[in-house]
Amino acid sequence: MEDGEVSGTNHTHSETGYDPAYEWPGDTEVSQPTTVLNESLSSTFKPWSLLRLLVQTSSILPRVQRLAVLDEHKEVQFGRDVAPAGSGTPRVRLKEMAVSKLHATMFWDAGRQEWAVVDMGSKHGSFLRHGGYSGPTKNVGEDSGVRLSPPRVASFPRALKHKDTLTIGSTTFMVHIHPNRMSCEGCASSGSGDNIIPLFPASKGVKRAREEANPVPVEGRDAKKALTLLKRTLLSRHGTARSSASNQSSSYVDRSAKRRALFPSSPLDTPGAPSPRSDSSSTASSVSTPIPESLAPPQPLPESNIGRQLLMKQGWQPGTALGSGENASGLVEPLEVSATWNRSGLGMPEKAPTPSEYSGNWRESGKQKRWANMID
Repeated sequence: MEDGEVSGTNHTHSETGYDPAYEWPGDTEVSQPTTVLNESLSSTFKPWSLLRLLVQTSSILPRVQRLAVLDEHKEVQFGRDVAPAGSGTPRVRLKEMAVSKLHATMFWDAGRQEWAVVDMGSKHGSFLRHGGYSGPTKNVGEDSGVRLSPPRVASFPRALKHKDTLTIGSTTFMVHIHPNRMSCEGCASSGSGDNIIPLFPASKGVKRAREEANPVPVEGRDAKKALTLLKRTLLSRHGTARSSASNQSSSYVDRSAKRRALFPSSPLDTPGAPSPRSDSSSTASSVSTPIPESLAPPQPLPESNIGRQLLMKQGWQPGTALGSGENASGLVEPLEVSATWNRSGLGMPEKAPTPSEYSGNWRESGKQKRWANMID
């Protein structure tokens, strides 16, 4: 056999000195760490572009919170209400009436490989403007861009570009989109994270968590008592701010008792009869009140009286009635004024009641008067 000629006969391993153990085992042992590395990279790598929102103007959000970081989310919502409990979708809450409960949504369109925004049928609308932020405007919608849809009508998805502005209510956001998932200087967050807008509601207090863990059954809850307790709680906040001096000044003062103590001998309020509620001292004072006598007869007017002089110039003579000739039918004597007893009005008897009439039981005295009238 010449050199280089391949023999057609088969040789055994013992004749050729070949052993399968000498073969290269392949990539089976090395592929294990490579597979683990690929899995870790796939878990951290996000197939969508980096999206961050910068607040340009807002009358609702705090001045410190100026950045919405959406690195780990493919969707974000905008609305007036808090996201439902257990929801994993982040939401930027804008608490004003110009914003609907669920106003708009931004999402990553995997088919088009771009970020898009949709108005969810809001009443006051969402405004998108391409080409950057132009400064605050006086009216909402003025130079804010194109409205995505009519009122209460959902819009079609609109593509978002880098440095587009989205206006919702009184808040204007500038969109930052980075395909390399590296933030720029404008959308970089601070080291402490104070300028980041919270996308999920804050954790509840211990008391609220305990109430949710042990909820009160609906049939055992009294709505009326709960409302009364709420009113008392709200009203007690205002009462704690008042000082003790104001509390003392606002206490009730019985001015009637003070007046009775200062003027014990004041006349009775009821005309013509003493009050049954009056005490002995007031009764004694009322009994001792002198009864007014009839007035003295009127005296003629002196000659220096102006009224008399005017009447005499018109023809009147003393002792005659007013008028001339046969028509002089007036009264010669003036009307006499009779005083009443103890401020009594018209119709009261001329005879003043004696103190004996009020002594004893007033019911018995009333019976005696009625019986006397029947006999007469």
